Amino acid sequence: MKILVTRTVKVPENCTVSQEGKVFTFEGPKGSIVEDCTRHPLTFDIYEGNIRIRLWNGKRKAAALAITVESLLRNAIKAVTVGFAYTLKAAYNHFSINMEVKDGGKILLVKNFLGEKSVKIFKMRGVARVRLDERKDTIVIEGPSLPDVSQSAGTISNECKAKNRDSRVFLDGIFVIERGIMA
Repeated sequence: MKILVTRTVKVPENCTVSQEGKVFTFEGPKGSIVEDCTRHPLTFDIYEGNIRIRLWNGKRKAAALAITVESLLRNAIKAVTVGFAYTLKAAYNHFSINMEVKDGGKILLVKNFLGEKSVKIFKMRGVARVRLDERKDTIVIEGPSLPDVSQSAGTISNECKAKNRDSRVFLDGIFVIERGIMA
């Protein structure tokens, strides 16, 4: 058991960080994110342009928590500076899947999936936005928050699979083909 565990997160030039207690607000060229760390038994301060995370008299699990929180804060900085993007592709054999974006990228409508008459409606979580790509049957989900972007992509991918059918024959669905940063 160490008496003091210290981790630092470097803040780049194009990102500004403000702190109120254990709540951080990150602002950058791609947007802003609020990261709440109130439930963690750690102390935080901004020291020489870096975020310093400290843990006094912590056991092994608490020290691991300091590393996890460091990763969360680093992801928040990466999110507001470069952003995150997931690319999904609609694959179909017989019934063409039609996709439509509504409400400024907040809602995705999937029509004619496996010949169904009903329309599947997907609302993007948080600050994530969806847009149709110039490539055929491809959509891109972008945003500054990695959990919002990845959860929206995962929801679309899970709901647009051929359920209760032979997976060797029915290969239709919408699948994640690329994960990365915003272009």
